[in-house]
Amino acid sequence: MVAKGGNRMAYQIEEKEGFFEVRISEETSKDEILNIIRELDRRDRGKKLPDLWLIAEESQVPFVEFSEIAKGIRKLLPHDAPGNKTAIVVAGELQKAEMELYRSEASILPFEIRVFRSRDEAVKWIKSP
Repeated sequence: MVAKGGNRMAYQIEEKEGFFEVRISEETSKDEILNIIRELDRRDRGKKLPDLWLIAEESQVPFVEFSEIAKGIRKLLPHDAPGNKTAIVVAGELQKAEMELYRSEASILPFEIRVFRSRDEAVKWIKSP
């Protein structure tokens, strides 16, 4: 996947058994994250399935864009969409702290978000009732 301006952003979206898995493996931006959200919305209108985001260590989103990302996601969801869980799996403690900041900005969203260091724990959580 090549973003505007020739910058490369590597991501994959794969439908797994009962959830979508998003893998981000390079530097990213607010616009690129919102493009991924639009693609997820196209595949799963109303966010009926949970999603699992695997964020590589080198992937960073500037803190100042966290609020705008959350607002952009809110605009995409239909007003009556309850949404479903989002799990974010990170590589290290600094990234975990950053994603916890995003999580507080995203409290405006109608679904729960949690940050994990382990993919297995994240999958267990998103598959729990």
